[in-house]
Amino acid sequence: MGAPGIRPPALAALVLVVVVLAVCSGCGLFSQGTVVSPAPIIDDQGQPIAESSPVPIATPDGVPLPDDTIVIGALMATTGFLAVYDEPALVAAQNRIDALNEAGGLLGRPVVLRHFDSHTELSAMRNGAEHLLLDGIDLLLMTCDAVYAAPALEVLEGSGTLVISPCGTDDVWITGELGQRVFSMATPVSTEAELLVSLVADRGFTTAVVIIDQTSTEAVAVCEAFERKFEASGGRVSGLYRYQPTDPGLLGPILSGLIDTVPESIAFCGTRLVGPEEILAPIRAAGIVQPIFASSTMDGDHWIGKVPGVGDFTMLSYASVYSGAPDPSPAVRLVLDDYLAATGHRASDGRMVTGHDAIEAYIRAAERAGTTEPDAVAEQLRRFDGEEMAIGPVTFGPDLQAVADRPMRVITVEEPYARFSRLAVAEP
Repeated sequence: MGAPGIRPPALAALVLVVVVLAVCSGCGLFSQGTVVSPAPIIDDQGQPIAESSPVPIATPDGVPLPDDTIVIGALMATTGFLAVYDEPALVAAQNRIDALNEAGGLLGRPVVLRHFDSHTELSAMRNGAEHLLLDGIDLLLMTCDAVYAAPALEVLEGSGTLVISPCGTDDVWITGELGQRVFSMATPVSTEAELLVSLVADRGFTTAVVIIDQTSTEAVAVCEAFERKFEASGGRVSGLYRYQPTDPGLLGPILSGLIDTVPESIAFCGTRLVGPEEILAPIRAAGIVQPIFASSTMDGDHWIGKVPGVGDFTMLSYASVYSGAPDPSPAVRLVLDDYLAATGHRASDGRMVTGHDAIEAYIRAAERAGTTEPDAVAEQLRRFDGEEMAIGPVTFGPDLQAVADRPMRVITVEEPYARFSRLAVAEP
């Protein structure tokens, strides 16, 4: 569906990414009052720590494409605080596309990626969707955040475009509420909450304090769901505390609540940018040693040194990026190797593998459909039943358009390292 043109030489090696700057000052999620964008992580010398990957080389808009080109658009953030989730998945998607072209393309046709950086700005999403539609895209890779996706999905409604979010975790991705051609390769927050409950229950704990770092809407959703599901399973939540970096005074009640209630366990949903130094380190410094169970938003080991005596700490992950305990999946290890080769550094967490799996799912569905026609490809996606992908089996269906039952990795801390422990499987 690309524009007519002349086939460029060595197409298999091309990286076609269009970065369009469409920014409205002050129009991001922070201005909506629902999230605080944390400052970048810096090391002891004040230098930024690489939390994202280099953007692929940009090719100016209007580069002629062969008329049989399959065009994949990506409306994802490579700047702003959502970049920590979007950009690694985008790099993994590009790597899979490059390998696909080296093998001859899809359905015998070359595949290119056109990227529109949303800059983590709500105002850019509508413009980005309109721009990519003009490119005649066959598939759109959508940002991880459903709030940000909404303006773009409004534009796409009625266009017939197939949409896959590599990392959209909000439960609204599950049922087709966002559209019958809208899918997510991520684990929904409701499933992750169930897995978090199982981690606590497997240790025999029946009481927990819940602590939520409100700088992440996903973290908020997971721990709120954990509270409901833990109590429904017979557990007791003896306290729920929320923290905002704009109000450090919230830390005192958290510490006093933990000391007063003496829970068996702590369920923690936070971000790597705020949680370690502002919440976890003070907890451990206060002599509070209860086991902590964390959502996948804490995945990554670079923060562990910032929490002296982190102690008994377990978290969920999509894939083990830890060299001391490699992921059990050879396919995941290959994706991680490709990421390292493309960026020069290892992935900061396992979620980026969903970018690879999003493209892999599209490839398989299009090959089985024998076409890139969106409805035909969507129908093949809905037929996935235990389809083995890099990070585990994928099942979709008429009322299931996110990966609701895929296992997640359990990562445990053996200070100063984090290690893969086992797979956690959601109850059917």
